[in-house]
Amino acid sequence: MKIILTTSPRAEGDLERKGLPFLGIGYIAAYIEKFSKHQVEIFDTHTYGYNPGEAAQKILEKTPDVVGIHAITDNRFKAIALAKELKKRNPNIIVLVGGPHFSITAKNALETAPDIDYVIRGEGERAIIQFLDAIEKKENLEKVSGLVYGDENGRIIERPLSDLIMNLDELPMPAWHLFDLKMYTKPIDGTDVRAVGVLSGRGCPNVCVYCANSRTVLRLRSPKNFVDEVEFLNKEYGYKGFDFWDDTLTIVHEHVREICNEILRRKLDIIWYARARVNTVNEDILKLMRKAGCVRISYGIESGSPRILKVIKKNITVEQAKEAVRLSSKLGMVVVTNFMVNLPEETAEDLNLTINLMKELRGVKDSYPAYGFTVIYPGTELEFMAKEKGIMPRDFSWNSPYQSEKYKITGDDPSLFYMEWPGAEIEKIKATMTKELGTRGGILKKGIKKIKKVRSFGDVKSLIKAGVKYIKR
Repeated sequence: MKIILTTSPRAEGDLERKGLPFLGIGYIAAYIEKFSKHQVEIFDTHTYGYNPGEAAQKILEKTPDVVGIHAITDNRFKAIALAKELKKRNPNIIVLVGGPHFSITAKNALETAPDIDYVIRGEGERAIIQFLDAIEKKENLEKVSGLVYGDENGRIIERPLSDLIMNLDELPMPAWHLFDLKMYTKPIDGTDVRAVGVLSGRGCPNVCVYCANSRTVLRLRSPKNFVDEVEFLNKEYGYKGFDFWDDTLTIVHEHVREICNEILRRKLDIIWYARARVNTVNEDILKLMRKAGCVRISYGIESGSPRILKVIKKNITVEQAKEAVRLSSKLGMVVVTNFMVNLPEETAEDLNLTINLMKELRGVKDSYPAYGFTVIYPGTELEFMAKEKGIMPRDFSWNSPYQSEKYKITGDDPSLFYMEWPGAEIEKIKATMTKELGTRGGILKKGIKKIKKVRSFGDVKSLIKAGVKYIKR
C-alpha cells in the first residue's frame, strides 16, 4: 500500500507554525518504513501554503491508496475540507484521520463528516501498520487498535486502544529525510538561528482543567537517544537551533540534567528553547540548562490570582512564578510568560491580580508576559465545566460547522470556542486588558515580526491575505 501522511492547512496568514515540521507524522512515517513494506511519503500542506483544493490535487498526483490527515482542533475544519476535496477528485481514495482532535471526537467526526472513512485514536505508530496490512489483505478491521469506522449496517465501531509505547527508545527518530527540510527555516524568536523541533518525551501528569493532554502517562526517551537526534540534525542538516517541544521539559530533573550534560559532553554548538513549569525549576537546573545552550524559556502561569490557580488546578503559586522568572532572567535567558483571561469563575478582582503580575514581570529584564483568551477544547475538564454552567451547549458538535461570534475581537481563529459568561464578556475583558497593558504585543510590532519571518512567495501571499482580512474586520 502507498500512504501519504499530510497536515491540514492552518488559518490563512498563520506563519507562526510554518517552518517547523510536524513531529507526529514524522514518527509514524519512520515507523512504517522500519516495520513494514508499505510505501510512505510526507506532504506538509500547511508549510507549502496550499488551500484544501490545491493540497488535494497535489496529493492525488502522487497516486496514494490512503491519505492520512493529522489535525488539531484549531484546523479541524480545514482537515474536513481536505477530506472532501480528496473524495471529490477521487471517490475511491481512502481517507484516514488522526491527531489530538480526531482522537477525542472520533465518533462525532464520522457522524458529521461523510468524507472521512476511518479515524485512528491515540498513538498511531502500531495502529497504522495494522490498518494498512488489513486493508491490503482485505482482512477484518477488528484487530486494528484504536480504529473507529462505520460498518455495513451503518453502525460506528470503536476498537479499544492498545497499550502505550512505554519505551520510547524503541521508536525510530522522525523520518527527517521525507520532509522537504529547505522549507523549514523558522528561527528561534529573537535570533536569526534556524531551528527545528524535537521531543524528548510524551505525556503529562499535570491536571490543568484546560488541557486535553493532562493526566496522561509520562514517558521519556533516554537522554542519549534524544541527544543522538539533536546531534544528527545538527551535523547532517546544519540545524543550530532547537525547539524542545516537551510540555514540561523540566518535570524530571534527572532527565533534563542528563540531557544538558550529554550536550556539553559532545560539545554541540547549539542553542535551544524550552517549556517549563515554575514549580519544576531551581537555580541549579536553570544554570545547567543555560550552560548547555538554553537561551529562551517559557512558563505557563495563566493567572495572578491564587484562587483562580486553584480553580484551574495549576498547582503553582504566584511566588513560584516570580522566582522562576527572576532566576531565568538573571541567568541570561529570554523569558516568555503566558497568561489566560476569561478563566472559569474569574472576577474583576482576579483579573486585576493577573494584570498586576504581568506588569511586575514586564519590569524583569528580557521578560515578556503575554495573554490569550481562554479557549475550550474537546476532552478537557473545562469542556465539562462549560457544559455544566450552560456556557457551551451539551450537544455541541465539534465537527459540525461553527464560527465564534467573538473571533474578530480576540483576533484568533474563528473556529475556536471561547470561555465567556455574563459579566465577563470578551469585549469587556479586552477593553480592560488593552487599557492596562496595551495590545498583546502591539499590531505594528506583530506586523514587523511576521514580515521578518517571510521566506518565500507563498509567505508573502499568506501575509497579504491576513492583512486584507484584518483591514476588513
